[in-house]
Amino acid sequence: MFDVVEKEMAISQALTISEAIKQHLQQEDPAKTKLFVKALANYIEQTSTKNTTDVLQSIEQHLSVEHTPLALQRALLYMVTLGVESDPTPSRTFTTGDTARFFGVSVATINNWINQGRFQGVEKGERFKQARIPENAVYTAPTGTHSTVAEVAQRYEVEQERLGRNKPMTAAEELADLANAVVHFEKKYGGPWEETLASRWELTPAEARDSEQWAGLLKSIDRRQER
Repeated sequence: MFDVVEKEMAISQALTISEAIKQHLQQEDPAKTKLFVKALANYIEQTSTKNTTDVLQSIEQHLSVEHTPLALQRALLYMVTLGVESDPTPSRTFTTGDTARFFGVSVATINNWINQGRFQGVEKGERFKQARIPENAVYTAPTGTHSTVAEVAQRYEVEQERLGRNKPMTAAEELADLANAVVHFEKKYGGPWEETLASRWELTPAEARDSEQWAGLLKSIDRRQER
């Protein structure tokens, strides 16, 4: 099968090819191109052994706003990512807290990466809801290298086992992760959400995004404390 380097090369090539054909698609009949992408989506739905809801919704969303090249890129990336995997079991999804642990960053950073499009295959969640990140989502590092979330998770688990820390995360640890993310925003804006971003009439796009993430974290903390 494919080793880690070969997987990364195949996924990188899928991104490169999809970018290369964007100009060519502009010369083609949009209706025919959209039909071609729909056929790929139908093939994915009929043949994949994994949960395809996220990828199919993403493709449909791009097609609905005439972003056919992005829809094609999403379909190709999913098919190549699936093709290099050897595990036939259904795809797992991770919370932003899980993903933050795997990457060694804060939940706020993961949310920022999602909004920046650093994860191929992850759509921004609804307002105040945490995103679910599929294991076959592809993370693009600042250096340009690509890794699936599953690969990063596996490296994390191997390292934790080596250090003797391979125990499930407790509810208290999850709560601490969320609290740390809230502290990050409080330091950034100089106070609690209610007294800073929530009290402003006008926000920049970046502030509005942070406000949504911040409020979502607070709601997640409230839900855990009510259990």
